[in-house]
Amino acid sequence: MCECLESFSAPTRAWFERSFGGPTEAQRLAWPAIHHGENVLVIAPTGSGKTLSAFLAAIDGIIDRNARADSAEEGRKRRRKGVRVLYISPLKALGVDVAKNLETPLNGIREEYARMGLSVPEVSVAMRSGDSTPQERRAIVSRPPDILVTTPESLYLMLTSKARTVLDTVQTVILDEVHAVAGTKRGAHLALSLERLDDRLETPPQRIGLSATVNPVDEAAAFLGGGRPVTIAQASGRAALDLKVVEPASRMGDGGGRTDTAKSHAPQSSNSITGVTPAMRRLAERKAREAGRTPTAAPSSAAHRDGITDRAGSEAPAPVAANAGPTASVWPLIQRSVLDEVLAHRTTLVFVNSRGLAERFTAQLNDLYLERQGKSPDLSNEPAHYGSLIGSTTKLVGPVAPQDAIAMAHHGSVSKDRRKQIEEQLKAGKLKCVVATSSLELGIDMGSVDLVIQLAPPLSVSSGLQRVGRADHRVGGVSHALIYPVTREQIIGAAASVESMLAGAIEPLRVPNSPLDVLAQQTVAAASLEPISADAWFRTVRRAAPYRTLQRDMFDAMVGMVTGTYNGEEFSAFRPPLVFEEESGMLAARQGAQRLAVTSGGTIPDRGLYTVVLPEGEAGTGPRRVGELDEEMVYESRVGDIITLGTTSWQIQEITNDRVIVLPAPGRSARLPFWHGDGGGRDYRFGLSQGQWVHDVAQGLVGAGQTHPDAPHAPGPRFTNAVQARLVQDGLDANAIDNLARLLAEQRAATGVVPDATHVVIERCRDEEGDWRIVVHTPFGRRVHEPWALAINARLLQRYAVDGQIYAADDGILIRLPDGDGRIDIASLIAFDPDDIQRIVEAQVSGSVLFAARFRECAARALFMPRTDPGKRVPLWQQRLRATQLLTAARTHKNFPLLLETARECLQDVYDVPALREVLTRMQAGLIDVHSAETSTPSPMAEQLLFGFVGSVMYQYDVPQAERDARLLSMDPEVLERLLGSDDFASVLDDAVIDEVAATLAKRTFWNALADGDVRGRVHRYLSTHGPFTADMMIADLRLPAEACVDELNALRAAGEALTGRFDDRLPADVPQWVARDVLKRIRSRSLAKARKAVKPVAAADFQRFVLERQGVSSAGGQRFDGVDGVMRVIEQLEGVALPIDVWERAVFPARVRDYAPSMLDELVAAGEVVWVGAGGAPSSSSPSSADGLGA
Repeated sequence: MCECLESFSAPTRAWFERSFGGPTEAQRLAWPAIHHGENVLVIAPTGSGKTLSAFLAAIDGIIDRNARADSAEEGRKRRRKGVRVLYISPLKALGVDVAKNLETPLNGIREEYARMGLSVPEVSVAMRSGDSTPQERRAIVSRPPDILVTTPESLYLMLTSKARTVLDTVQTVILDEVHAVAGTKRGAHLALSLERLDDRLETPPQRIGLSATVNPVDEAAAFLGGGRPVTIAQASGRAALDLKVVEPASRMGDGGGRTDTAKSHAPQSSNSITGVTPAMRRLAERKAREAGRTPTAAPSSAAHRDGITDRAGSEAPAPVAANAGPTASVWPLIQRSVLDEVLAHRTTLVFVNSRGLAERFTAQLNDLYLERQGKSPDLSNEPAHYGSLIGSTTKLVGPVAPQDAIAMAHHGSVSKDRRKQIEEQLKAGKLKCVVATSSLELGIDMGSVDLVIQLAPPLSVSSGLQRVGRADHRVGGVSHALIYPVTREQIIGAAASVESMLAGAIEPLRVPNSPLDVLAQQTVAAASLEPISADAWFRTVRRAAPYRTLQRDMFDAMVGMVTGTYNGEEFSAFRPPLVFEEESGMLAARQGAQRLAVTSGGTIPDRGLYTVVLPEGEAGTGPRRVGELDEEMVYESRVGDIITLGTTSWQIQEITNDRVIVLPAPGRSARLPFWHGDGGGRDYRFGLSQGQWVHDVAQGLVGAGQTHPDAPHAPGPRFTNAVQARLVQDGLDANAIDNLARLLAEQRAATGVVPDATHVVIERCRDEEGDWRIVVHTPFGRRVHEPWALAINARLLQRYAVDGQIYAADDGILIRLPDGDGRIDIASLIAFDPDDIQRIVEAQVSGSVLFAARFRECAARALFMPRTDPGKRVPLWQQRLRATQLLTAARTHKNFPLLLETARECLQDVYDVPALREVLTRMQAGLIDVHSAETSTPSPMAEQLLFGFVGSVMYQYDVPQAERDARLLSMDPEVLERLLGSDDFASVLDDAVIDEVAATLAKRTFWNALADGDVRGRVHRYLSTHGPFTADMMIADLRLPAEACVDELNALRAAGEALTGRFDDRLPADVPQWVARDVLKRIRSRSLAKARKAVKPVAAADFQRFVLERQGVSSAGGQRFDGVDGVMRVIEQLEGVALPIDVWERAVFPARVRDYAPSMLDELVAAGEVVWVGAGGAPSSSSPSSADGLGA
């Protein structure tokens, strides 16, 4: 018997040995530390018994304690009811699964007690999550379970309500899937909740963390421990993986209609519809592929109508031979291949990277299965489908009865009841296929799954390992997975992901650094039920790993924010929830603070989704939730539309302000839904790994027609034997290898060099309008490219006054420049001093669209944008409007905490500025070569960036104005640096240079001393210290050679530092004037400020007085105008105003003209100076007195 089992009671030990024989490595390492009461982080592959290693010791203690509660004394001790073990899962589905799985050891151990003739103890388990009913939540309070399974959000809610008392007996806290929360604000929120829990207990509970994939281990352990030591129990082995990269198409198109190398860069004729460029046409073709259409293939159940395919035809994949030439879409082949795999296995789990694709692929898989069964629906009477360039939301899928469906969709927008049903059927092995997003990624025990399929490369290496680990999820199991690239470029990502997964090279974990918005929310929650000491709360906060470096001034600023320190008129709409009592140092709640914390708490941004429900009559006891729809999807829907959600068709009956009411619509064709979402971007370290993989593979590429002693003879491009063997080891099939070779060969032919970890390729290409598209190819990921693009755009504006359109993606940066600016030196444009890049990005980030969007989310987390009606959706436009008001108010206060937190989130959580600095350092050192090329049409890798760029530009109008405004906000760089936790510079500053600068500052050297003959320095100094001047003025003042001065001025203008034009009217008009860009900015800013001061608003009474005076309106005798001339003056003022003739005669003229008489107007009409014009109908006569509705 293993020594690690000796600490368990005899019944528990007997059950374990009877059930498993012996412990796994993870259990052998973890149990000794757990029995000693240590905090433990268990790291082991999926299916290695981690969950049981965490639970068994706690279960054994509860059962043994309950079994010994026979004596009166023990019974009285046990009477204090409460939760003993708190299990926290980041995923509700995982929590439900664990709660059910606990029945096995609990029942087994009880049977052993009975077998040994001992009293059989009872152990209760309950689950609380956002899906729990009010009755279930009340039951937890009235009859606390021994083991409570919950989520981070539900733990927060319990701690902020009367239910917190049931947690006062917690002895063990188990945190599953540590890696899934530690690197997010949700993890920071959970860390503070755990510290709040510790404050309630006499003895802090033991913490046990579980993770299959985490790096670095020490960071995860620090997050788990909260300042206390943590023992790491890490199993040595890796999960057994069988990974393949499968490509059904022998010749993949690359999205641009390319068929072979010879044709890839030939000029394309423009035969498109007016206004539809070839780039947009290629985007449409790509959208068609993503939607599963084959534009060039004949539909299976309907004919073409003037080149437009009907609904049935657009959905039915056309037959494509396996060895056919280039196809417009790979989706039909992928669908057939996936269906073949599904039919050949017991249960297949298909993972996709978006909810929309989950619904779409599920529907298409079911359609194809029905077609094979000879049950294709007759859609000939359905209305014709007209596809748009950007894809259509009116596309239909055929009706599928539940008993005929081979695949089910599972994602976060499917209702909890539907998800639960799918999960139960999946665990029972009753489903052949489930298409899911990350909703089934973590830890759920699905023993019947024997194959995992991933469409497109996984979002990250750790995500890929989690998804692959769902197959054969058991001790000693081998996980089989297939990855299907959708484009040729994705073959690179898929192969690099496979290598990283096999090597266990996962992305590093980064714990957020002191997020102030989360801290504000938890501060309100902690003080909402009883006053707390600010000093004690600060000490509690500092124990949590995300806040271990939090400085007191940042904490005090946050406290001031939630207690009303910022209480000017501009903040009148934002009522502070707390009060700070300075004498006692206590934080106390205002009325409504607890309700605010409960109804508006959490860290997940509100996306304004609509809830989809059944009518009350159809649902029995009340509205039953069907799922969620994106706000834009609802805006494009109408009553009567049929939609599919969760593999079921629904007809929209009513659309209200916050929900969509539907009825089942079996047997009806339905529209596919879509959702908008944000991707995190490729990790820099994985980008480096992928770039190195491309470098190694491209080294072994042999072009078409070339020979190589270590490469097979073949007509097309191929790889050397060594590289070929590596690709086979990476799991690539023959088609994937062939497509990869063609892609790299075409890219090399287009740009001369394949972009990789050591080569940045700058590609120039004109678009259809003659403007330049500059593509900077690098593999470093969007988190590096986005801040780089921000700095590039700032430099474009500063040096060249060019506002180029810039788009950043995982594989590079695309810049669109006007025709005349295409010869800008891009190599120097993208090269920055590594020491300056942090400052440049910090200066620019607050003017970005990202900043405004993130500010809205930070404000919501900090409870500055409360939900006015809990359970009701708040439209995004209302959220944006309120966020704009708060942003405007915040700008008036220097270092407002939400501004600082938004900047920190952008700079640390979204951007990876240290990685960008590393890239720039390597470029500066020559470790990364920069290669430039000019192409006639975009290269293969450029086209993928172009697709994203076109889509981004086409939807720019959707971005709210408040989130497009470029506003440089009021933030002290030093305060921001402290919040960011910047490094100490002492180790990199030179002592001699420090002394040299100190001497200059101490005035031991002449401050403006310039070397003799330093013309450039003197011209530059003159430029920066003078307003607009002429060259003659400068030459006369400096007494320098004229030619040298003019040359230096022209050089400064080319560098963007000097501007020429006409700026000062006092100088000669025919002589060019010069001014520094910064000087002009200062002059213009002050001129505008002076102009604004001159235009001051006046009171309404003053304005009304001015209007009356201007119109000449007054009481009798005080009129402004006299006689016929006065009547003419009034007519000139009111010319074109349409009024009845009696109004003119009785009201208008008498109020303005002293002693007015109708003869005055008759005189003007008779003289031809005034003409009457009808306003609505022809006058009955030429006489104005008989007309009505006339205007002067």
